[in-house]
Amino acid sequence: MELLLAKNAGFCFGVKNAIDKAINAAEEEGRVFTYGPIIHNESAIKDLESKGINIVKNLDDIHENDVVIIRSHGISKKDYENLNAKGAKIIDATCINVKRIHEIVSEKSSEGYKIVIVGDPNHPEVIGVNGWCDGKAIIINDENDCIEETLKGSEKICVVAQTTYNVEKWYSILSLIVRCAKEIIIFDTICSSTKLRQDEAKKLSKEAEAVIIVGGKESSNSRKLYEICKENCTNSLFIENAEELDLNLIKGLNKIALTAGASTPEFIVEKVIEKIKTLEKPVIKQGNNAKVEIKNKEKEAVNMNNYDESMNEYLSTFKEVYEGTIMQGKVLLVNEKEVFFDIGYKADAIMPLEEASNTPIDLLEKFKVGDEVEIQVIKMNDGEGNVVVSRKSLEKKEFYESLKQMRDNGEIIEAVVEEVNKGGYSCKYNGIRCFMPFSLSGVRKGEDENQLVGKKIKVNINDCKENRNGIELLISRREILKKEREEQQEELFKNIKAGDVINGTVKGIINNGAFVNIGACDVFVPISEISWKRIPKVEDVLSLGQNVSVLLTKINLEDKRITGSIKRLGKEPWGEFIEQYKVDDVIEGKVVGFANFGAFIEVANGVVGLAHISQMSDRRIDKPQDVAKLGQIVKVRIINIDTENRKVSFSMKDIE
Repeated sequence: MELLLAKNAGFCFGVKNAIDKAINAAEEEGRVFTYGPIIHNESAIKDLESKGINIVKNLDDIHENDVVIIRSHGISKKDYENLNAKGAKIIDATCINVKRIHEIVSEKSSEGYKIVIVGDPNHPEVIGVNGWCDGKAIIINDENDCIEETLKGSEKICVVAQTTYNVEKWYSILSLIVRCAKEIIIFDTICSSTKLRQDEAKKLSKEAEAVIIVGGKESSNSRKLYEICKENCTNSLFIENAEELDLNLIKGLNKIALTAGASTPEFIVEKVIEKIKTLEKPVIKQGNNAKVEIKNKEKEAVNMNNYDESMNEYLSTFKEVYEGTIMQGKVLLVNEKEVFFDIGYKADAIMPLEEASNTPIDLLEKFKVGDEVEIQVIKMNDGEGNVVVSRKSLEKKEFYESLKQMRDNGEIIEAVVEEVNKGGYSCKYNGIRCFMPFSLSGVRKGEDENQLVGKKIKVNINDCKENRNGIELLISRREILKKEREEQQEELFKNIKAGDVINGTVKGIINNGAFVNIGACDVFVPISEISWKRIPKVEDVLSLGQNVSVLLTKINLEDKRITGSIKRLGKEPWGEFIEQYKVDDVIEGKVVGFANFGAFIEVANGVVGLAHISQMSDRRIDKPQDVAKLGQIVKVRIINIDTENRKVSFSMKDIE
């Protein structure tokens, strides 16, 4: 005989979490209550009752200071309020997937959405969910529930599902709902474990000659597994424990499959397997890549009725755990805010996002269900019966080593610039203090030092040190900017040529010229190419930050240097002058200099000519300054134009 075992059979996280919290609370308080049965298995319930864990079906039976376990199904908002009003001590074991549904329906109902719950209206989970939208939800359990008539004309609908609902029926009902409103929001809230368990049951039931489903008769998810298996395999057996298994129904078969509901303890599944082995030693296989650990395969069969002994054996496997304990934990469940671990203790462990790492991480990407992870206990009880664990202290050394590795490999990180201080910038990288000197920042002298404050920048780690204040980094963006600049320069030099005109910004000024930045490179403009006029200093024409156009005159590909001209973009003054004026024309000019033999006069378009001392007055003068002053505006007559040497001579005599 071949026995196919389902990987996802037995306790789901929510049920296991609730049982662990109940047992832990009973040991601490002596007697606790669960609002409704915590597990749909009569034998397990009786054993839990013997440990002081009692069921109450009516909140009127709860009194002040009674310890009440909220089972994984959750309860309504009103029931929470009633328990608090009674002064009960509440230990909330509501499955986090169910809590998410509570949040959804509460939020969306307040926004005006009509809430639709797809599920069994008599199931405690559905009743609880409805209580978070004031009991006004429309509950649909079947394709024949007059969906269109009920929802027709609705403006806004929000749809959620019972976490253990049949996946195929869910999609079938959705296809009818989507026709009924102008705006529909659908939240697929069927638990991933439910989907896996149902998918696996469907596959196994198609392979096997008989399927055994182990689960409580009151268990919704177990019944759904049975319904799914029955569709594909008529010889599907729904049993609560090994005593109910009739071996005659599977005797002589070659291949049988076994799965279990979410509220079925592992030891009960093992008893069923042990009973099958008394019929014929089966070849146990992992159906559809399933994996179920069968402990002590060689041990002798035990009394099937002795559930107390089995449960006690199960509980005796708990480890001793203390604050500071470092151990391996198996990931049970992951969401955006926390990770739950099985640590072999009477309570599960929870690791909040802030304790998961020294660096920001996505929990859903970092941790997968079934992973074995090294963790450290930092708190024995978070107020809800969970052990709180952390990875941060364990990760510190590993993290420091990774920083050094990143430094050695020249890896790029992103740091946030917080403020300017003496000598550089104070920054943060994943909560770690960093310092970046001005010399490594890429900010040039004279530029606004605050331009980087508040920005996230790419940097390299130049050095990392660990001291009593933590880890400190020395960071730099100089090499990154240099590489980016080189890459941009390569691209720039591929696309430019002498004669191109490019817009740029004046970034630097020296005595003999100016540097104009055109993005990936600076263009040097000699002082002689800035203006057609003679200028004593560059600042007389240009200022830092000024936007100008530059004519590229020379490109040195090897040295990556470019020379340009600003003045050549305008008309040459001499050419304009000889086009506009001729000999004997009288024009105005400005005295701009003196020599022993005359005065230099600048006329239109910046052309400078000489008025010889003999042409400056009708009378004899000793020096030009006798009749003219520097900066004086005078009238002159053009007496000669030397086009070959580009010279012009003026006379200040005989001017009317």
